[in-house]
Amino acid sequence: MRMMSSLAGLAVVLIFASAASAQEDVDKPRAADPAITAAGAGDYLPQTLSARVATTSAFAYGSGGYDSARRGPLMDSAVEVAVWGPFAIRAQASYSNDTDRMRPSVAGRVQLLRQERHGVDGSLTVFFKSEGFTETEGEIETFASVGHRFEQLSVVGNLVYGQDPEANERDGEVHASLFHQRGWLLYGFDSRVRFAIGTQHGRAATTEPVFDFTGGPLAVAATGPVALFAQAGPSAFELAGSSTRWGVAMLAGLGGAY
Repeated sequence: MRMMSSLAGLAVVLIFASAASAQEDVDKPRAADPAITAAGAGDYLPQTLSARVATTSAFAYGSGGYDSARRGPLMDSAVEVAVWGPFAIRAQASYSNDTDRMRPSVAGRVQLLRQERHGVDGSLTVFFKSEGFTETEGEIETFASVGHRFEQLSVVGNLVYGQDPEANERDGEVHASLFHQRGWLLYGFDSRVRFAIGTQHGRAATTEPVFDFTGGPLAVAATGPVALFAQAGPSAFELAGSSTRWGVAMLAGLGGAY
């Protein structure tokens, strides 16, 4: 919870540091509207990781909701800061009751392709996700992100592979998003599907899902340094040896950018 407080505090700092520069909304983002720029890059997508890196100096968000398939709350928060050129670092903390714990993570991100030069955006992100705030064990996840913007329409996709050091748990993920941006408003669809690769061993065999899905329509409203976003849609969750549970997941969040 200490990390959650720190992330929330940084989000507040980011919001108020730029509040004086907020201006009237227009169809295209301006320097005074960093949250619109971040939204257009896909930085506030709940499920998919943006293929663009360092479009703003820094951004942060926090979200919460409920998943009836998991029969419990969802919480997520992140801070990403541009370090130099195409490089950025990201800290994140997520909770769902399938693991029944907060899982902090830290990542390095690098932009490898830019649409202006290569026709598509492409980035590589490597996460280390710990099992909890006091556990030393964890998982390494590698995200390959690709995106393209067609005027006001954008598509973003992720291919993900994750594995713990002992290879007790291996999983793959596919994330996909399609969204339209008109000035301060962004709306579209965002989704994530995760599946176990091979047989899970150890604690992962009873606690980690062999399949889960979350997706649905989303909307983002941004102005100046502040963004609000929400998503609702179907969800699915399955543990080894049990049937798939279907439900609805809903979440809402607040973000800031500088």
